[in-house]
Amino acid sequence: MGNQYHKPARQGDSPYTRSGIPPPAILKKSGSDAPSHRINDPMSLEMHMADERVRAAGLSPAEREWRIKWLKDQHLHPDEPIHVDAVHRQLNPIRVLYRMPFDKLYVHFLKPTFGVYYGTAIRVTVPKFIMAFCALEIIYYYWKYEVKDWEHLRGVETIPLKQVITKEKEIEAAHPGLLKEGLMDPAKYRFYSPTFDKRTALKDIGEPARPW
Repeated sequence: MGNQYHKPARQGDSPYTRSGIPPPAILKKSGSDAPSHRINDPMSLEMHMADERVRAAGLSPAEREWRIKWLKDQHLHPDEPIHVDAVHRQLNPIRVLYRMPFDKLYVHFLKPTFGVYYGTAIRVTVPKFIMAFCALEIIYYYWKYEVKDWEHLRGVETIPLKQVITKEKEIEAAHPGLLKEGLMDPAKYRFYSPTFDKRTALKDIGEPARPW
């Protein structure tokens, strides 16, 4: 408003408005004459300011003009809000590199096809499922094909538990040799790794050189 501001003339003694005109009385929704603290009416934070005419009461023509300009400023451009990816998401170069395939897929396919909500949901969940699946596959491969044996210190070592057979004699009598073929017997390989007796190298290393 600057130098164009003119204080409106006082038309009353109310300290709550510029013109001095008191705001309209607040009517009780229940219509009762009881004091306000004895009536359970819903509390309104707007009170008399809910009426636009009351909010504009006491404004000079210059103030009304400035208020109209301010209200028009609240209308956004049809292109707004404009999403600037570099402003809303600060990523380091490594994250930019490994996120690039799905980011391109989201921009060119997921978002135009499924919309922002479902496209974002697919963009967030699918890569995580793929990473979890790859991690499980790597663990399974390492557990199955990189078993620890007498030649390597790496790998996963699995020790089978001793089976508890309640009718061992009856099974052996009915099916001779079945338990021996079907169950794991650590003593069969002298408690070494099963691959020790299947080795192709270091079979004959000679007599020990110890003096005792």
